[in-house]
Amino acid sequence: MWRGATRRLGLAIALGACCGCGTTKTTGTARTGTEQLLLTNAWDDALRKVDFRPLAGVPVFLDTANVTAVDQGWVVSSLRQTMLSQGVLLKSKAEQAQWVVEARVGAYGTDEYNWLIGVQQTTIPTVVPGIPGGTIPEIPVVKKSDQWAVAKMALFAYDRSSGQMVWNSGTMLSTASAKDVYIGGIGPIQSGSIRKRNKRIGVNIPMLSDPEPLNAPGIVGRGGKVGMDLAPSFAPPTMGLPGSASDLGSFAP
Repeated sequence: MWRGATRRLGLAIALGACCGCGTTKTTGTARTGTEQLLLTNAWDDALRKVDFRPLAGVPVFLDTANVTAVDQGWVVSSLRQTMLSQGVLLKSKAEQAQWVVEARVGAYGTDEYNWLIGVQQTTIPTVVPGIPGGTIPEIPVVKKSDQWAVAKMALFAYDRSSGQMVWNSGTMLSTASAKDVYIGGIGPIQSGSIRKRNKRIGVNIPMLSDPEPLNAPGIVGRGGKVGMDLAPSFAPPTMGLPGSASDLGSFAP
């Protein structure tokens, strides 16, 4: 009997060795996807509020010397796309343009807020010799973490020859949010403006009515491709703007 059991055990070990095993390598980027979504969504929302149509049809140079942001490539490229989609004629050099549009970023960053109902993690020092101290782990009843991103931007345009201001966007401010809630041992329950639906550990929580469809509508271009529209829809002006910005009385921003 023992000899048969030994043979079966040896056979099982041999089969296990033949089957082999595998591993999965998991990596992480320096910045989380949530942080990047928060910042770029806040920027896109602020940019949607800018109306570039008064600049349509005029050769314009975009000056981005005062645009500094961690996602500068996205910020500058989205500025150019929005201006072009609203009929602005962008020039690569200032000397080729009639007007210069100067852009600036006043805020582009994130904040995080946390609160807890329960017992915070506590370290107990060694008071009596021979009795070691220790750490009491965090025991949350309800725990919430809020992440917020804020984007503040402004633009203005001036005539390159006269130096007179011809257009001002005003200051645009927008925010984006991501929230995680833990209730007892359940969580995180995720919500916020960057998420289309409430989720629990990445799984959608069914809701009676969703505030926004999962597939947001886009702009259908050539070939049936769908793309997001960063700029408000507009109708190109039928009448041209004045040839010179010196006559500010005929300019209607």
